[in-house]
Amino acid sequence: MERTGPGLDPYTLRAVVELEVALEAGVAVDAAHAVVGDLALAAFGPGVFGAIGEALAEEGRPADEWAVLLADDALADRVLGRLHERTGDDAGEGELVWSAYPPGSSPGREGFRRAVRRRRENALTAAVLPRRHRVAGRRRRD
Repeated sequence: MERTGPGLDPYTLRAVVELEVALEAGVAVDAAHAVVGDLALAAFGPGVFGAIGEALAEEGRPADEWAVLLADDALADRVLGRLHERTGDDAGEGELVWSAYPPGSSPGREGFRRAVRRRRENALTAAVLPRRHRVAGRRRRD
């Protein structure tokens, strides 16, 4: 099966690591996190974030200190090699993932843009208005 999209390369790994380090530092990177997270899942498959921690632990490094991958290229290459091995092992397994959309569909760019445009409005509304009570069942439409 031929892959399309992002590759299993050092640049993809570096983008994932840089973003996670920025998130730990408290930098606001909401949109970038969504894009790079999808890129990582497409390139390395489900469970990539746990796999990076496991690869670091196998190298004798703390599993939650990803910043060492930015400083040590040799370590990053070894971790990338472990991710390659893992991806080859998981190629036959079809892992199930939770998704808000049916298989083969997505909200597309327009849905993403709409969510970004309405983020501020929705945050203000949520801060001002009380929460609606959830009731089981459906609303009747007349």
